[in-house]
Amino acid sequence: MIDGSTAGQSVPQMKAIRFIKYLLFSASIIPCMLAACMAQAAGKFRMDWFLLVTFAIFIAQVGGDYLYYYFTHYHTDQRDAHTKIFAGWKPLFTDTLLRPEQTVFAGAACLLLGLLIGLYFYVQLGNTVLILAAVGGAIAVFFTPLMLRGLKEPVIFVTFGPLIVLGVYFVLTRRLALEPVLASLPGAFLVTLVAYLKSARFEVQELESGKVILNVSVTAIRWLAGLAYVTLVILIISRHLPVWSLMALATMPFAYLIQKRMKRQQRIEDYLWATVYSLIVYVATGLLISSGFVI
Repeated sequence: MIDGSTAGQSVPQMKAIRFIKYLLFSASIIPCMLAACMAQAAGKFRMDWFLLVTFAIFIAQVGGDYLYYYFTHYHTDQRDAHTKIFAGWKPLFTDTLLRPEQTVFAGAACLLLGLLIGLYFYVQLGNTVLILAAVGGAIAVFFTPLMLRGLKEPVIFVTFGPLIVLGVYFVLTRRLALEPVLASLPGAFLVTLVAYLKSARFEVQELESGKVILNVSVTAIRWLAGLAYVTLVILIISRHLPVWSLMALATMPFAYLIQKRMKRQQRIEDYLWATVYSLIVYVATGLLISSGFVI
């Protein structure tokens, strides 16, 4: 039975959970890199501003992670079935430098630091930055209630797709444009696929075979992965992405393997590593799309 305690988890499960935990921060880094490569192609890249805005987005994700843990793990909101499989999930430094009840303060501190960086860019660039930062900050603060209302995937799609890419692109180029929004779409679909897999629900009983009943739609996985690659091809044909971004199609076989591994009845380890593979596909695809702007 999966009871939400780390005691019932095997070593392979804990390794997969830990790997997923750290690789999830790529959701901040990859869209920033895409925006930076687009800015570089436009001759507007600034390394110092890129590093600063990337750190601000990264620290905001860390802050959101602390608040998410505090309100769903520490308070054990039973609507969040995420705790049943990711029971070993704890934000950075929890139980070492931080007690679980202190994660709410760590989250607030991270968001405050991100806000201060946002204010710096506001002074440099004006009101547009303030609006983009306010939207991102609101999402970080209210992500947990939005997720509990079934809006996790749409929020992930918008935040780690168009919002971050457009925001970083504006900081680097001082220009709002449609191109970064469109270029973000393949990655947005893939990071949403990661979010969908990561929030899979399980029935409480465990089968004698060592498998669990998994409430995941293989059709949804196919649609999200398929839309990512179809969008990629359409954007290249319409010249919104450079032709060299076709290199990202090399990750298609690995995306196919994800849905092949997902079954209604399967071992927890197989599900966790399928989630790991989805993250690897997301990172590799994002890097290859970004590389197209540099080559």
